[in-house]
Amino acid sequence: MIGHFDGASRGNPGEAGAGAYLSDDAGNVIWETARYLGRKTNNEAEYGAAIILLEAAKERGARKLKVRGDSRLVVCQLSKRWKINLPHLRELAEKAWSLSEGMEVSYEWIPREKNKRADRLSNEALDGAKYLG
Repeated sequence: MIGHFDGASRGNPGEAGAGAYLSDDAGNVIWETARYLGRKTNNEAEYGAAIILLEAAKERGARKLKVRGDSRLVVCQLSKRWKINLPHLRELAEKAWSLSEGMEVSYEWIPREKNKRADRLSNEALDGAKYLG
């Protein structure tokens, strides 16, 4: 299973949204979401999107998951290549690691232009939030 995630924040902090989707190995989308996150920083929105993705994979019984995102910070921190200095981001990472227990998860940074669907979903979450309030 392959998952893509993206978080968007209009302002830093500002109104934030998350986009994520899961596909099978052939590239067929099997799940996607666009969720409004409230007021978050860019990095909090990216982490939020990754967590939503991991929750969806776990709910679907994924044993092996390739996670792709265009946030180098989140990808490198979740793959434990970079230190996490901010306590609130460490909490988010720990939540993600907890969700991935029992799954073989790998993280890959991809350029934004290869993450267009997740980016579109995160922006749809923000655009839809305008009509909520």
